[in-house]
Amino acid sequence: MGESKSGIPATGVLEIEMIGESGEQARLQFNAPGVEGYIIGRVDNKSSYTPDIDLTPHNALQKGLSRRHAALVRYQGMVHILDLSSVNGTFLNGQRLAPEVPHLIRTGDKIRFGNFNIQLSRLEG
Repeated sequence: MGESKSGIPATGVLEIEMIGESGEQARLQFNAPGVEGYIIGRVDNKSSYTPDIDLTPHNALQKGLSRRHAALVRYQGMVHILDLSSVNGTFLNGQRLAPEVPHLIRTGDKIRFGNFNIQLSRLEG
């Protein structure tokens, strides 16, 4: 798909593929993060906060996502993920990430927010 072995370039359109326990899949597409990046999380009735990438419609609360769980950011021209001190953690390929530290995302990496599994890829064109 044109991604570098060193990571996914922070350009073009990205896609999050959400993977459920029974194999069901859903996809979200969005532009690669710019200067500000994107907050990934969920909404609820206790707060008026809405994250940039809202996973509420995909059972985010039941799967352990925080309102402000993680961020996708552009760092050194590549897409990185940061855990935002979430309660249930952000995992990259099974390893829990230290909060507030950018971690490079590569094609095929498995990302988990609590019990919410995704893969991130860059679409051509």
